[in-house]
Parts: sequence; C-alpha cells; structure tokens
Amino acid sequence: MRNTFIAFLLILMAGCKQNGIMKQLVSIDSTASKEGDLKALSLLEEIVPITIDDEESRAYYLLLKARTEIRLQKNISSAEQLDISILFYKRTKDYGKLIRAYIYKAYIMDKTGDIRGALRCLKEAEFLLENYPEEIILANNIYTQLAYINSKSKEPQLALRYGKKALKTAYQLGSKYDITYALMNMHLYCKHVGQVDSAIFYYKKCENLIEESIPLSERRPFYNNMGLTLLENDVEAAEKYLQKAFAISPNAYTYNGLANIYFKRGEMVKAQELWQKALQTDNLYLKAEILQAQSECQQAMGDYQSACATILRMAEVKDSILQKQHEEDIRGMQQRFDQERAALREHNWLMMAIWTVCALLFLAVAGCLYLYRRYLVGNRQLRAISRQLDRYRSRLKVLQDEGKTDTREVERLTQKIAELQKRQNAQLENGRRLMEEIEAGGNTVRWHRNDFADCIEYYRTVDPSFVAHMETDFDHLSAKYIFFSIIENQGYDMEQLQRIMAVSQSTVRSIRSRINNSLIHENNR
Repeated sequence: MRNTFIAFLLILMAGCKQNGIMKQLVSIDSTASKEGDLKALSLLEEIVPITIDDEESRAYYLLLKARTEIRLQKNISSAEQLDISILFYKRTKDYGKLIRAYIYKAYIMDKTGDIRGALRCLKEAEFLLENYPEEIILANNIYTQLAYINSKSKEPQLALRYGKKALKTAYQLGSKYDITYALMNMHLYCKHVGQVDSAIFYYKKCENLIEESIPLSERRPFYNNMGLTLLENDVEAAEKYLQKAFAISPNAYTYNGLANIYFKRGEMVKAQELWQKALQTDNLYLKAEILQAQSECQQAMGDYQSACATILRMAEVKDSILQKQHEEDIRGMQQRFDQERAALREHNWLMMAIWTVCALLFLAVAGCLYLYRRYLVGNRQLRAISRQLDRYRSRLKVLQDEGKTDTREVERLTQKIAELQKRQNAQLENGRRLMEEIEAGGNTVRWHRNDFADCIEYYRTVDPSFVAHMETDFDHLSAKYIFFSIIENQGYDMEQLQRIMAVSQSTVRSIRSRINNSLIHENNR
C-alpha cells in the first residue's frame, strides 16, 4: 500500500513538472512577440532538453527553438530535429503547428542546399493550408518561399504564379513590409518571363515604399535589384543604388552589378577585380552569368588565353547546372506532388460521398421502418377499437334483452361506446372527406401516412371484403399501396391514377408491379 502511494506521488510530481514546462514554453512563445527573439532564445536555453520527457512539450520546444534561431539568422546545420515535431503534430492532428514545422524545416533545408527536401515540405504545408484559409500569415510565408525556390531553380512561370499569391496575401495582411518584398519579387518574376510592362509597374510601386517600410539593414537586396534593373538604361542611377547596397554589405550581386558598370566605362581592371569577388558565390546560375561577362571583358582587353580558360570554366558550370536540374527536377517534382494530392482529395471526396449516401440510406430506411411501425400500431388500434365496440354492443344487447335498461352498467357501456365511436368517427370522417376530394379532382401530394390509413378505414365501410383481401392476401402492403389498389379498384384510368398519386406513368407501373409481386410472394409461402 505504501509503495503504491509513493508511486502515485511520483507520477503526480512528474505530471506537474511537465505541465510546468509546457506553461513555460507557452510563455516563451508569447515573450517572442512582446520582447523579441533574443529574449526568447535566452529563455529557451535555460531549459535542458534532456529533462523534457513528454512528447507534446518536446515537439513544442523544438518548434520554438527552430523558429527563434531562424529569425535570428543562426547557422543551423540540420533540420532533422523538426521531424520529432512533425510526427507528433501529424499524429495529434494539430495542423496549425504542423504547417509551421514544415515551413521552418523547408527554410533550413533550403539553406543547407537540399532544395528538393525544402520544396517537399513547402508543398505539404501548402496542401494542409487548404483547410485553413484564415491563416494568412502562414500562407504568405509558404507562397513567398515557393516563389523564391522556383525562381532560384529557373522555373519562372511557377515563381510568378506563387509570387502573385504572395502579393495577394501581403495585401490581405496590410503589412507594408511584406507588400514591399512581394512587389520587388513580382518585378523580378515578371522580368524573367518577359513581361516588361508589368515588371516596370511593380518596380515603380516598390521604389516608393522601400524607404518607409524596409529597415536599412535589410535594404541590400532591394538596392541590388533596382541597380541591376537600371543597368541597361540609366548607368548613373544603377550605380547609385548599387553603391547603397555596397555601403550596407556587398554580396555577389552587388559586385557583379558594379563590375558591369566599370566594364561599360572601360575600367577593365576594376571590373575584373569585382568579378573575382563575385565568383565566390554558390549560385551556379549567377556564376555562369559572371563568367560570361568576364570572358567578354578579357576578349575586349585582348587577353584571349584567359578568355578561353574562362569560357571552358563557364561550360563546366553550365554542365553542373544541367546535372543539378536533372537531379532536382523541380517542376516534375511539384507536378507529381500536385497529382498525388489531387488523387488523395478525390479519394477523400469519394469516401465522404459514399459515407453520406450510406447515412442517407440508413436514415431513409429508419424513417420508413418508423412510419411503417406507426401504421401497424394505428391499424392495431383501429382493430382494437372495432373489437371493443363489438364486445360493448354485445354486452349492451344482452342487458337490454334482460330488461336491464336503466342500470349503472348500461350507462357505463353506452358512454364507452360513444367515446370509441367518436374516435372511430373522426378517422372515418377524415377518410370520407379525403375520398371526396379525390373524386372532385384532388391528389395526395400533401397527404400524411395517417391520411392514407383513414381513407382505408372509410373504404372498409364501403367494401370490407376488398380491404380484407388487400390486408390478408398480400405481404405487408403499406397504407399508400393499399390506397392505390382501392382507387384502381374504383375504376380510375392511368391518367387519373397519375394525377391522384402525383407520379409519372412509369411510377404507376412500378407500384402495380410491387403490389403484384407481393401477392405472388404471399401465395408462394
């Protein structure tokens, strides 16, 4: 007993501890939006990962850690730890956190060079997003990354498609920061597909927003893109923007743009120096572009030996690009993923349709059984009333024959007979009224099942043998089918039967067939 109590206390303490870690993580998540990611990271580092035993806390911890390190631009060597979060959120169907885990994993995989892995994660997130149209921030993030990866992989049409979605969600967010980024990206994507007028339109809209919406430390890509855009038509304006980018922190695009300006001015040595710096990039497409410009410069300088070596080097880079494109197959991968998800959606829709039909059939059968039971109960009640009336009348007749006409029993029997006749007469009156309506050209469109039963009881007073025949010689006919037999027995033709029952000619034939089959079935028992 004592050992059981101690074990219970240990379990309770462990549960409280894990509940405390979960509360701590929720607090850190809130802190990130209020006090910044540096503060959130310092709080996360106070938690010792090995002390986190429950899956939910561990998944949440890894998710927050990845998000914080990404925002702070930390070097993350692997995205494998996020698989723990992804597996947990898949199992628990926490799709909001699952989408975030896919987005963070895609970002890390892109940075570590796994383009296919990054694309797969983003496509998974995009598929899940279909059920969360209100998650505009996540949608903007997904579309922006998909556009960027497709642009980097030289799939301009796909980049443009996702770029439009990213711009739309940026406007929905109402964030000038995101709108400015989306406009600049749309400028580039339109330029890549040859939509010159659209590219200029987006460029001008973006140019007016940079100074007011983008922090100085983040303006380098904007200044680079604007400088490279102006390079062909306005060298001075291009240099102004590229020098602004250079002042922030030059990269391969900055060096390449300035080198092209020096080449145009005939300052070949300066151009070559900057191109050498630009060649440090890992971007094979940019490297091939730089080598092409560098070889032209070397030829212009008369250094044909160096130009030849540069051209050979450029050919090697282009071979690497072709091999990379073949291995990654970015477009094909996305098409296959979309086809797989379309097939899954179709399967899910089909299963839902099947279950819906099954549910409707079940409800229909249940409804029919319920109504049929009510009909049987009603019929039994009517038979019971008739039998009770017969007994009361027989007893009353006996008393009257004995001359006991003023006794209390006679009074009681007379009252009971009156009450039962009243109930019976109400049904008979309703049946008579409905039959008169039919004779006057009416139909059964608005009738309830009890109305058919009342008509049958009324007709029992007109032709009891026919009603008895329909009830005893046929196998459990519904009130509606017995009523059909009654009006057909009265001599109504096909056109009149259609009008009365409010059905087509083929349905009348079908009713007849079912009634006949019921008779055959009864006779074959």
